[in-house]
Amino acid sequence: MSGNLWMFSDMLDDEDIEMLKRDFITYYQGADYYGLGLKVFTRMAHEAGSVYKIGKKVLIRRSIFEEYLRQQCKSNDREKRLSLYEPDDEITVEEENDMMRQGILVPDLQSGRMDIRFSLEDYYGGLHCGTTMDVNIDGKWIPTRIEMGDDWYLVGVETDSLFGLTVRI
Repeated sequence: MSGNLWMFSDMLDDEDIEMLKRDFITYYQGADYYGLGLKVFTRMAHEAGSVYKIGKKVLIRRSIFEEYLRQQCKSNDREKRLSLYEPDDEITVEEENDMMRQGILVPDLQSGRMDIRFSLEDYYGGLHCGTTMDVNIDGKWIPTRIEMGDDWYLVGVETDSLFGLTVRI
């Protein structure tokens, strides 16, 4: 086995190894492999931006879809951590910093998506529609989510440009 697969070889079965060989999969293969209904998998693949249409053939780029799943998992983990607090509870700055990373919104010119730069070489990896975050406007953190219309925008936030806004996720 190449790469780091050998470290997980005791957890992989033949189906996993066969799936790792494929860059693209069909809706049916994806729904079966990920254990999702066909409609749910189709919706998620479109949300992820991983759908490629070639004539009448529709293929899903597995790497993009799996990155989307990881981001959804991160988002769900954040919501679970926040749900541990009662609405009236005060969350200390240290607790908040432990839960979230702060960075700057920047455009990813290759993918056409927005991204968050945490440091010179550390990026979030491309934002997708519906990704939740907090944005710092006039020293106050405002919860929002990023969406795409004619251009990228933050729901409930009035601003001329997203570039350079401080956000935490």
